Formats: sequence, C-alpha cells, structure tokens
Amino acid sequence: MTSAPPPGRTPGEPQDLLRTALGIGYAATAGRPYWHAVLHPSAQLTQRAVGGGIRATVPLQAALCARAGAPGSALLTAALAPLARRFAKKVSIT
Repeated sequence: MTSAPPPGRTPGEPQDLLRTALGIGYAATAGRPYWHAVLHPSAQLTQRAVGGGIRATVPLQAALCARAGAPGSALLTAALAPLARRFAKKVSIT
C-alpha cells in the first residue's frame, strides 16, 4: 500500500528519494542483526539484535523527518548516525 503525497507535492521529488534512502538505511541497520539472530538463535546474537534495533532509531528518526517534509532535519539526524555508532562502542547502549 503506497501513500499519496501530501497536498501540493508531486511524486518523484528529491524529498521522496531522500525518504526512500533513509528508509532503506533504517531497514539495513535494524534488519541485518535481526536476521542473524533469527537464523542462529543465541544469547550473543540476540544481544546484538537489540543493540542494532536501538542504533537503528537514529536512521528511523531521520526517515520520519523526511516523511514529515523536513529534509534539513532528516539530513542532520542522519549525519548523527556515525557519531552514535562510535559512542555505542564506548558506552553500553542498552
């Protein structure tokens, strides 16, 4: 089910590309650890999946900003993802 663009917008605008790219980024960030945990259930992979889901909230928020029509906020939020990844190595995110 596809949603119609908000009034005053036409499909295919750069915001649509941004929204799609950020959505794929979210799916890749969250999906990979989840998929590994499903294929090989273990405590360690489940812990990684939970951490991956938490880290995926940054790209999710960026995609939601793009969906709401705020591409500047979306790009700023997406730019924070590498910083969050670096901090997650120093401090437990769970």
